[in-house]
Amino acid sequence: MYERTEVAFNAQFPYGSDGYRTNCNNIPFTEIIFIDHQTGNKAYFKRQTNQSITAASNYGNAAGTYGLWDGLVAADKAYSYQLLICDDSLYTGFFVSGYTGNCYKACNNWCYDTASPYFRTVSTKARHKGVAFNTNGHISVSNRLISVGLR
Repeated sequence: MYERTEVAFNAQFPYGSDGYRTNCNNIPFTEIIFIDHQTGNKAYFKRQTNQSITAASNYGNAAGTYGLWDGLVAADKAYSYQLLICDDSLYTGFFVSGYTGNCYKACNNWCYDTASPYFRTVSTKARHKGVAFNTNGHISVSNRLISVGLR
């Protein structure tokens, strides 16, 4: 099992405010949304199968574990999407990106995908720094505030 550091709820940052964070490890979900607070843009994805998953039991699994996801709002319709839930030295967090048809990504292997749109929180590795929102994040990108929600 992967080691995770959880941030406790802080009443100074209630739901809906920048900095809000809650433990979502045991929330069953089939939908994920990314919100870019700089632009107000949202990207919404729904699992193609209606079977819910939880983060707690899925950290570190390859994206093929969850099957494909449909991009429903502000996502390039040319792609089906894949989800990663990572706690890895390369990347930690939720990550949705296009499925290019030849490789399901893993937390430590992004299939050399330099074309599809990425939606990911910040990476600590220099070659992947920053937050990717509807841009290819196989390279360093700028920092920005985003939210990730599960349903």
